[in-house]
Amino acid sequence: MKRAHLFVMACAMMVACTDKPTANPGTVDVGKYPVVPVPSTAALSGRILVSGIGADRIVELRDDHGDVFRLIGIETIALANVDGGDAVVWGTWDANPGFVVQKFTVTGMHGRPALDGVLEQSDAGLALRLNDGSYRVMPGLTWECEAYLGARIWVVGFEDRTDVQLGVIAGAQSR
Repeated sequence: MKRAHLFVMACAMMVACTDKPTANPGTVDVGKYPVVPVPSTAALSGRILVSGIGADRIVELRDDHGDVFRLIGIETIALANVDGGDAVVWGTWDANPGFVVQKFTVTGMHGRPALDGVLEQSDAGLALRLNDGSYRVMPGLTWECEAYLGARIWVVGFEDRTDVQLGVIAGAQSR
């Protein structure tokens, strides 16, 4: 063998046995791998419809156009207590066959505007800590409502203090 042949063979062996192969430059070519889309949050509003009981319970939302959407997720347990009420739900479409609810706000009950929040005691009387963190004193609530302190409730009749009604969305949070 000639020296030139030995030199070429030695170079080929060094390239093949190197610790840093040139096939991987250290950067990832994004075009070679599929990009997984991040689910975006959407909002729906409408009337809550509940059918069935127990594990067979189905929670749905009918919007203003009459379209019905199946709602799923852990928040639907509390949302089922708002059957017949109006709500805005936020979540994602990453479920089959429905909309995964991440949070919701009750906006109406019995055809009247509603507030949705946690009932708290204040110096001015009973108040609601609303979902946005704001605080609203509820002078129309009587002392009988103290049994619901710490519970998430909806309240109607708060504007004119006539025929004030409330309903429990979720029980009191354990602390």
